[in-house]
Amino acid sequence: MSKQCRIGVVAPASRMSPEVVGKVKALAERRFRGRGPDIVFHPQCFASHGHFAGDDDTRAQAFLEVANDERFDAVWVARGGYGSCRMAEMVVEQARSWPADIIILGTHGRSGAPSNSSKCLAA
Repeated sequence: MSKQCRIGVVAPASRMSPEVVGKVKALAERRFRGRGPDIVFHPQCFASHGHFAGDDDTRAQAFLEVANDERFDAVWVARGGYGSCRMAEMVVEQARSWPADIIILGTHGRSGAPSNSSKCLAA
């Protein structure tokens, strides 16, 4: 039996609606028929500081908490955008401690196109 993949979700830019959690988990359940990843939303996703999901330090710390936690196989960047690049330098400075096999995922908007924020943070 293979290990279940565990994905930590952070919002390095805009905040998320709490309703998204149920929708994402239901979609994963339908798509993977009960064999999908364990998707964990960091509480920071729902924080609010202006239109961001917390201030720059809060967003950076949430990203680092998930990226540095060996229990996660991947970091899913939700709601990317300008705020991601505002805190990227703080994150990259501490990237040396990331596990070598961590995966950073990100999409942008409704199109599902790769996000500039995920490229920015993965650099």
